[in-house]
Amino acid sequence: MTQHRNHAVALTFASAGASNMISGAITNPIDVVKVRMQVDSQAKGIYDRTYPGLLRGANKIVQTEGLTTLLTAGLLPSLLREGSYSTIRMGGYDPAKRLFSSADYGNAMPLYQKICAGALSGSAGSFFTTPFDLVKIRLQLDIEKKLPNTFILLYRTGKTEGVFKGLWRGVGPNVARATVTTAAQISSYDHSKHFMLDRGWFQEGPIAHFISSVVAGFAAATANNPVDVVKSRMQAENRVVGKSAKHRNIPQVIMLVLRNEGVGGLYKGWFPNWCRIAPHTCITFLVFEQLRRVLGIRPV
Repeated sequence: MTQHRNHAVALTFASAGASNMISGAITNPIDVVKVRMQVDSQAKGIYDRTYPGLLRGANKIVQTEGLTTLLTAGLLPSLLREGSYSTIRMGGYDPAKRLFSSADYGNAMPLYQKICAGALSGSAGSFFTTPFDLVKIRLQLDIEKKLPNTFILLYRTGKTEGVFKGLWRGVGPNVARATVTTAAQISSYDHSKHFMLDRGWFQEGPIAHFISSVVAGFAAATANNPVDVVKSRMQAENRVVGKSAKHRNIPQVIMLVLRNEGVGGLYKGWFPNWCRIAPHTCITFLVFEQLRRVLGIRPV
């Protein structure tokens, strides 16, 4: 019994990583535009371009930098991140639920316990994958194509800016974002799907998976956008050892945004954020559920 459960857990982690890497590759162009929009207001003299919206921003990138930039900027570190962090956050959701309740399937488990399980699994792997996220953002903002490839940039950042102060820059908002995103995304998917199944509106299958993932995508984008803005601005700042940083910590960045841009500044880039998270969430859960079915694992 124990061996069977361990095998199922291992397959769950593997299918979680595979589904998220597929989604990350497909939605990377939207992520590139989203990151550019989120740091746009601080881009005076460094990233001196304006990205007024998702479609116009994407069009401007294609016209000025080429289609390749839109499709592949930051793609490798994004896949490395999805293959590690997302494997843990989604694969660890079921084991985390069992820590909170023995009734770990369906809506016999209260929503707040599912939120706690998602927060736990989301925060678990985000600390260790922060360097991949930082490099991804810097490559996506590299308008003049002066930065080297992923692994050289990782080495150079650690050498010139310090390991923790450089590679782990923005680790606080990164963990916070992972916690909020996973808590909102997986719990809302789980709960909304079983809400519909329990009432006989749908049967377990792609239609129920798709509708539930739409709900999950909206919940995740709305919950994580403020901390995503903070994370992007902290990680976008290129800092050398001994030079003070404009964005030192989470409270300081929040105060700067509120003072200069108002509450709306914390939701800058919400639409491209949602446009990325919504298809990412849909693809992830559709693939994840099908992989679980093929591998003989119980649905989410």
